Amino acid sequence: MKKCLWCLEEEPNVTFYKKAHTIPKSLGGQNYNPNVCDNCNEYFGNRENNYYSIEEALKETFIITRQKLLSWYEPKKKVGRFKSKFFEVKERNGKYRLSIKSTFRFDSSFQINLCRSFKRGLYKMYLEELNRQKLIGFDEKYNFIRRFARYNENDLPVFYFIRSLGVILTLKDEAETPKLLFERMKYLYSNDFFAEIEFLGHVFGFPISEFGEIELENYMKSSAEAKKGSFKNAKTLVRLIDVDFTLAILND
Repeated sequence: MKKCLWCLEEEPNVTFYKKAHTIPKSLGGQNYNPNVCDNCNEYFGNRENNYYSIEEALKETFIITRQKLLSWYEPKKKVGRFKSKFFEVKERNGKYRLSIKSTFRFDSSFQINLCRSFKRGLYKMYLEELNRQKLIGFDEKYNFIRRFARYNENDLPVFYFIRSLGVILTLKDEAETPKLLFERMKYLYSNDFFAEIEFLGHVFGFPISEFGEIELENYMKSSAEAKKGSFKNAKTLVRLIDVDFTLAILND
């Protein structure tokens, strides 16, 4: 009998007919989590009162990064055409030019709301991949994540780490079919209160359980020590433009 990772409902109260991609299919995601019910899967893809859904906010943040990485080599697989609500990429003489559509605004309200949806999407991807890969995630301690990602309660911080060097190590074909691998690099620091992930060259840290000032201070010190020489500092995400989604560091 299946049980949903998000709402914790079991069959036959909920159904599991549709595939729930852990990483948006529009980003090239190939893996899906069989423990996400149809209702919760639909929720993350529902635009509700926004022009975008949680899943779209996640996709839109990484789509420029993916396109940039794909431009470095000829993909072996058909990765689909570039399609974005907010951005347009034009290729000319082997060079790519990014333009911003009018649907992407820079006012605080739009940026803060879009960033919140993105953070919830990041948590969604994290918990679904954690469950898919390690077969965990149903415990009560993960309600901390469920309340924010699925039920839009509270406001959890997400830290974005700024690289000091324009060097990013990626797996073969990672831009074509993005993957979320845990403990993939030594500079990723995690403990009982915080976790860190790297996705398409971006490094994020976030709380995974209730924490206090002491836990936060200890985490930031240990994380900074692990990243010494590779990263400058950590930025708390407030607006989506706080993310270097064009990977400008690679232009240096």
